[in-house]
Amino acid sequence: MSDVAETLDPLRLPLQGERLIEASAGTGKTFTIAALYLRLLLGLGGSAAFPRPLTVEELLVVTFTEAATAELRGRIRSNIHELRIACLRETTDNPLYERLLEEIDDKAQAAQWLLLAERQMDEAAVFTIHGFCQRMLNLNAFESGMLFEQQLIEDESLLRYQACADFWRRHCYPLPREIAQVVFETWKGPQALLRDINRYLQGEAPVIKAPPPDDETLATRHAQIVARIDTVKQQWRDAVGELDALIESSGIDRRKFNRSNQAKWIDKISAWAEEETNSYQLPESLEKFSQRFLEDRTKAGGETPRHPLFEAIDQLLAEPLSIRDLVITRALAEIRETVAREKRRRGELGFDDMLSRLDSALRSESGEVLAAAIRTRFPVAMIDEFQDTDPQQYRIFRRIWHHQPETALLL
Repeated sequence: MSDVAETLDPLRLPLQGERLIEASAGTGKTFTIAALYLRLLLGLGGSAAFPRPLTVEELLVVTFTEAATAELRGRIRSNIHELRIACLRETTDNPLYERLLEEIDDKAQAAQWLLLAERQMDEAAVFTIHGFCQRMLNLNAFESGMLFEQQLIEDESLLRYQACADFWRRHCYPLPREIAQVVFETWKGPQALLRDINRYLQGEAPVIKAPPPDDETLATRHAQIVARIDTVKQQWRDAVGELDALIESSGIDRRKFNRSNQAKWIDKISAWAEEETNSYQLPESLEKFSQRFLEDRTKAGGETPRHPLFEAIDQLLAEPLSIRDLVITRALAEIRETVAREKRRRGELGFDDMLSRLDSALRSESGEVLAAAIRTRFPVAMIDEFQDTDPQQYRIFRRIWHHQPETALLL
């Protein structure tokens, strides 16, 4: 695929290999695909043409919504009809059809070919990405491993909610009160947790950059966080009597760190330091006594107040005090597995499963056999709204059409 951006002329674009059709929303991507479709039907474009004319059943067009599929199918049908009329009349007011007519030597034969295509449009290969995957799995059942029929479910939201509620019941209800309180501060219930993670339960499993250790539990994480907070509380209680004099004798800029606020901050933090740690919430004023904050509030050339307590506050603030990542990591893994297990039990298949099945089949030992079968059926694939593809979808397209002779992948 060329990295050089060129002004796109849909009637001169080479129709072999992988081609990127860059178009923002509303700037003509659908028009371009419909124009390329006409060229591919009639084998137009001179040296930039596809090696042979194609039928509507050989031209794959992939979109990402049912509405877009219907719109594009209608646009293509209309273009075919209008070009057919132009061929019969041998004249047109449409600049696109006028340029195409100039390339058509036998306009009567082209009109017959277009009439056949127009009549076959109900069988045209214009699909959503999920519709394409479903058809390829079913038509190539042996190569794809889809030998047993499964029922397609269009909406997995209830399954995901049931799995999330089960996760919540098993992991959150039995928690000790102090840990449960922390969890409920983040999520009020399974519905809130599901809202937070729902998008990651669809498609490929997300890659977590810094996953927690496999043996870490909510109890161990909670104990570590409480210990960190309690250590700073103890250091504060031990040092609070020294703070006024230490800061007063330093080069602190009193315009940025005035005495009245200092007294209020110390009182609030002292009250917090005397409390039992039942929450990870820290006083907002605690930051005022971090070493970094005090350095920033020291006059130029002045001596910064320094104390081990200030360094300890820096360290406490540097790392998140949260169980959020731990709960989400465990929930994603367990909920995805629960949903998959339940679908297997019911003999059901979701839209994302079809993508995963086709992706896995294409990467298996017999993957090239499957890819070749799809290429034979669809020598050319045009992908509308390519910016909406995810890595898995792009991997599927490239595995089938990338660097293959007498094929085209138009993105």
